[in-house]
Amino acid sequence: MKIATRQTNDKPLTVIIEYPKLDTRTQKLIQKIKSLDLKVSGTSNGTVFQIPISDICYAESLERKTFLYTEKDVYLTDKKLYELEELLREAGIIRISKSCLMNVDMLDSVKRLTNSQLEATLQNGEKLIVARTYLKQIKNRLKEDM
Repeated sequence: MKIATRQTNDKPLTVIIEYPKLDTRTQKLIQKIKSLDLKVSGTSNGTVFQIPISDICYAESLERKTFLYTEKDVYLTDKKLYELEELLREAGIIRISKSCLMNVDMLDSVKRLTNSQLEATLQNGEKLIVARTYLKQIKNRLKEDM
């Protein structure tokens, strides 16, 4: 793979991908680049923010409310967890339990627990439990990224 960059002060950011064959690796790269522009609305202390998907570590549903967790902040969003899952699937956000979605790009390590569950540690040190129901999905995703 060859990467060429150049700064242009009078043009917007433009990414050109040239490839001999549109394979899964290239498609993933295109999806990743597209996801950089995705944002989700969330509120914190009465102020509405547009949170870039790449900043979201995980999303959790508690008591019929959905929260977005970034490295330092927590936001309340009006979206349901299943809506976020649909919207952000291509951006690397996957379901790891009935009430939690995780950004695979924020994953630091995974450890098997004794009860057939996984403990996912994120880059910010947060630990999340991957329920047995979702083990196959996360294992497949991790294999794809290797």
